[in-house]
Amino acid sequence: MMKEFKYITLCCCMLACSSCIDTELEQVVDHKDHYQTIPDADNAIIGLYGQFMKLAEQTIVLNELRGDLLDVTVNSSTDLQEINTNTPSSGNKYVDQSNYYSVIQNCNDIMEGFDTMLASNKMTKDEYAERYSDVAALRCWTYLQLGIQFGKVAYVTDPVVTVDQAKQLETLPKIGLDELLPRLITCMEQLPSLEEYQNSSLVKYNLDGYSLQYFFVNKRILLGDLYLWNNDYMQAAVTYRKVLSATEDADAVGNSLKYRCAINPITSSADPTSFFMIGYERWHEQDINSYHNTWKNLFSLPMTDRYMPNEMIWTISYDKAYKPYFPLIDLFANTGHGEYQLKPSIHAVKNLWEAQEQSNGFRYDARGRDGSFSVVNGEYVVQKYLNDYDASKPYEKSGRWFLYRASTVMLRFAEAANRCGKPLLAYALLNQGIGSTFAWGDDYQDYKVHNAVSGWGPGQPYPAPFYFDARYVDAPTFRGPWRNFGGVRGRVYLKSKEFPANCVTTGDSIRYMEKELIEEAALDYGFEGHRWEDLIRVSRRMNKEGRDGSAYLKGILEPKYSLSGEAMPDYSIESKWYLNITK
Repeated sequence: MMKEFKYITLCCCMLACSSCIDTELEQVVDHKDHYQTIPDADNAIIGLYGQFMKLAEQTIVLNELRGDLLDVTVNSSTDLQEINTNTPSSGNKYVDQSNYYSVIQNCNDIMEGFDTMLASNKMTKDEYAERYSDVAALRCWTYLQLGIQFGKVAYVTDPVVTVDQAKQLETLPKIGLDELLPRLITCMEQLPSLEEYQNSSLVKYNLDGYSLQYFFVNKRILLGDLYLWNNDYMQAAVTYRKVLSATEDADAVGNSLKYRCAINPITSSADPTSFFMIGYERWHEQDINSYHNTWKNLFSLPMTDRYMPNEMIWTISYDKAYKPYFPLIDLFANTGHGEYQLKPSIHAVKNLWEAQEQSNGFRYDARGRDGSFSVVNGEYVVQKYLNDYDASKPYEKSGRWFLYRASTVMLRFAEAANRCGKPLLAYALLNQGIGSTFAWGDDYQDYKVHNAVSGWGPGQPYPAPFYFDARYVDAPTFRGPWRNFGGVRGRVYLKSKEFPANCVTTGDSIRYMEKELIEEAALDYGFEGHRWEDLIRVSRRMNKEGRDGSAYLKGILEPKYSLSGEAMPDYSIESKWYLNITK
C-alpha cells in the first residue's frame, strides 16, 4: 500500500487570488503556521481544489472506459488498454491511488487547521462552517470514488505530517463499501453546514478572472448520492429534492427555470437560446431545416452566461494560462497535438444514441451526434470536452470538468423515487414531465386547474418529497414551478420509454424503470465520469436483493466488446468488478 501514499504532499502550491486572498503565491511557511488568518484558510482551500483538479483524467477514464461508452484507439497507451480489459499492472497510472489519497490527506490537514483556528478565535463559527464543511465533503467525494473503483480503502481521517506517520499508513486495514458508506454518511450528516458558500470571499470575487461560484462540491447532492449508494432511498429522495426545490417559492417568472430542465415552444421568430433543449419549430416538425439544438450549448457557453446557473451545479474550469492544464484534449482530440487515445465506442454511437426515436419519428438522439460526440477526419471523437479547443493553437488547452448538472440530480432523484414505490413519478421525470403524465379528464382547462400535479389522481397529490406542481392557471393567475419542465427526454424531443406489457406489478415497473433511468443517464451525461458508478451501484443493489448483478453488468458491457472485437473482462462475481493489480 505504500505506493498509494508515495507522492502525498502535505501542502499544495497555493494559487494567487488577486481580489480576495492576500497571501503571495507559493509563500512557504512551517506547518504549525499555515492557518493564521482567513486568507490563509482560503488559500488552503484553493490549493486543495487545485490538487483536486488533477483527478479529472483518472476519474473520467476509470468511470467511462470501464463502462460501455468509451473505447480505446490504435493510439491508446498500454495503461489505457489495461484499464479497458480490467488487467491493470502495478505501474499503471490509472490505478495509482496516490492522487486521491493526496487530496484526502490535504483535506485532513486543512480540517485540523480549521479546528485550531476556531478554537483560537481566528475564525468565527460562520466562517468555519462554510469552509470546514466544504473540505470535509470533498474528502467524502474522494473516498467514494476510491471505494467505487477499488472496492476497499484505507480510511484515514487524521493528518499525516511526518515521514514516520506516512510509513505507518501501509499497515492500516482497509474497509469495503458496506462499511465505508455509513462512515461517509455520518461525516456528511454531522457537518455544520450543507449550504453552498454564501459569505466567503471565495465566491464574492473572481480568481484570475474566473468566478468560483460553481467550483466547489455541492454537499446536498453528494449526501444524496451516499444515501442512494447505501440504498436509503427515502433519505436520498428528500436530499435531492431540496436541491431541485431551488427557487420554487420565487415569483411566477423566477420559479420555473433553475434546475427545471425547462422547455419552451420553438417558433421561427424566437430561437430558444434561453433554454437548453432540442426540437423543431412548431408546425414544421417534419422539416429538418426547422431543427434547433441548444442543449449542446451546455458544453460551449461560458460560465458567465446568464442561463448557465439554471443547469450547471458543479463544474471546474481549466485555463490555458494556469496549471494544472486540461488533460482531456490529449486523450480525445484527433487534430492539432491531440493524441486521440480514446473514442466513443461503436456500441454507444450505434446502439444507444443513434437508436433513439424522436417525437417526429426521426431516428437519433441529438444529444449524441450534435452534442456528446462528433465526426472529425472520419473518426468518432468525444466532443463534450473539445468545445474550447482550437487545433491551430494546440498548446492552448482550456476546458471544463462537468461534475453535477441539473439532469444529474433529476435522474438520481427519479431513481430514488422509483425505489420508494413511485415508478409513475420516475416515468414522468424521465419522459415528458409532470403535466403530461399526471393529467386526468379530457377538459383542457380542468386538466390545467385541477391536475398537472404529481399524485394518485385528481385531488390526491403525492406527499413530500414527491409532490411536483406543473399547473398553469388563469383567473386566478397561478404558475406552478414545474410548468415548463418537459421531462429529461421531452426536452430533447425524444419519445417516451413506455412500460412494457409484462410490467404487471409495481415491483415489475420499478425494476423496468430503474434500468431505463440508468440508460438515460448514459445518453444525457455520457463521458462525464458517471457511467461505471451508475452500473456498479445498480449491480450491487441487485446482488443484495438476490438477483444477479453480474449478469446485468455483463448485458450492458458485452455489446461494446463484441463490436470492437475485444474479449470482455470477467465480471462474473462482485469482487472482480473492482480494480486489482495483476502483476
